[in-house]
Amino acid sequence: MGVITLTTDFGLIDGYVGIMKGVIQGICPGAVVIDLTHDIPPQDILSAAFLLHASHPYFPKDTVHVAVVDPGVGTERRAIALRTSNAFFVAPDNGLLSFIIEGGSVEEVVNLNNPRYWLPKVSATFHGRDIFAPAGAYLARGVPLRELGQPIDVGDLITFPVPRAYRDGDAITAQILHVDRFGNLTVNLPMERFKEEGEELLMIYLPDETQPLILHPQNLTIHVGEYEISGIRRTYAEGSLGEPMALIGSAGYLEVAVPGDSATRLLNVKVGDEVRVKIERSP
Repeated sequence: MGVITLTTDFGLIDGYVGIMKGVIQGICPGAVVIDLTHDIPPQDILSAAFLLHASHPYFPKDTVHVAVVDPGVGTERRAIALRTSNAFFVAPDNGLLSFIIEGGSVEEVVNLNNPRYWLPKVSATFHGRDIFAPAGAYLARGVPLRELGQPIDVGDLITFPVPRAYRDGDAITAQILHVDRFGNLTVNLPMERFKEEGEELLMIYLPDETQPLILHPQNLTIHVGEYEISGIRRTYAEGSLGEPMALIGSAGYLEVAVPGDSATRLLNVKVGDEVRVKIERSP
């Protein structure tokens, strides 16, 4: 049986997540169900969209990712499922799959409007149980996507503009995409380290530029809130307790952290706030 991941803003105080798992096991006994997270801030579609984008490449091919952050549950918004070259995604059509769609590998999309693959009774307030969990389970069981509903053109799906960093001369304007439980800030600026002739350098990827910027890690100054951070560290341990620092997070994006404290609290920033990165040119 297949692998199914669950991403929701339900939390674990109530029984919602457990009920979804019960539905899945009833339809696809033996499915491997993995909790990606249930601590998405309530109704925070952007955070959920980013976490799906950052996490799904680490799962086996044809994993079914069920995501439910659904402020419009019970309205006319569609329930959808789509297939990419590597995975399936089941979610409300509310922008939650924006990063996945922008990736350009969507091969098929359907409106989950075939009641044969719902629970017999559908609540107006819990489509995670009645529509999304069954769809994920049937996909994991091997039911073809096209059986679950009417085909949709990917261009007709609801998406939001994926936040993009951009450069103006020696200044880069970026945005906070995610805050983890430690208060660390993930910024929409992909980067990685590499070595050239024994020297460690950075490659920074900007969506509107064909070539990455190549810089020394100390040639960047990051402005977050009222704070200024010099250079990019390798590990949290290279920072000082209580002092803001920058490094490359595990997802390959710029991250701002405060060892021993919360960056979101100390810097008084949140998802969506601007981060400015200044390139300091070597003399």
